[in-house]
Amino acid sequence: MGEVWKARDTRLGRIVAIKVLPSQFATEPDRLRRFEEEARAIASLNHPHICQIYDVGPGYLVLEYIEARRRGGHLRRTASLS
Repeated sequence: MGEVWKARDTRLGRIVAIKVLPSQFATEPDRLRRFEEEARAIASLNHPHICQIYDVGPGYLVLEYIEARRRGGHLRRTASLS
């Protein structure tokens, strides 16, 4: 439901992910409500495999940046699903 951009937090000197609502949805109350619900859901969770939320505003979320891995690579290295 949003676009995610890699950015640098210049105040704290860290890489972050910024998720923004596309402009065509930014004025729709239902989309904004769902975006805020997503922020609350993320903030309520604490798990090493779930990014942390750093900031929220009208139509944007600032999230912990997690470097992407090759899909399935983690499972192949640590466990067998057979």
